[in-house]
Amino acid sequence: MGVFDFLGSAIKPVTDLIDNLSTSDEEKAELKNKLLEIENSYKAKVLEYESKVVESQKEIMVAELQQDDLYTKRARPTVLYAGLIILLVNHVLLPWASYFRGMTVPSIDLPSEFWLAWGGVAGIYAFGRSREKLNNSKVDKLK
Repeated sequence: MGVFDFLGSAIKPVTDLIDNLSTSDEEKAELKNKLLEIENSYKAKVLEYESKVVESQKEIMVAELQQDDLYTKRARPTVLYAGLIILLVNHVLLPWASYFRGMTVPSIDLPSEFWLAWGGVAGIYAFGRSREKLNNSKVDKLK
């Protein structure tokens, strides 16, 4: 349930109450208009807040990429490589070694938090690199 759905469900009882008041039709319309203005103002503030959050996230990513420290630029790929190494060890090397030694090694299930964190980092990194390459190709065409 989004913010706007919540807001709409919160305002509906108030508009119903306005209809049930023993006031003139003009007063009811005026109250409904004021309520609609408040709702629209709130929606605008929520959208403004969300755009500021996105803008600040963008500024953080740009600042990370513009730093001279190579490790800061490579932090996300390092997380990806570490995750790949964990997957390789757990699902390839250990089963392979146990097969050739005639041993049975219990499977090591990775926690859902690992998959959530690693998948999030991988997705964000892939999106960022794709966008970066797309922007670079557009700049090259302009030259």
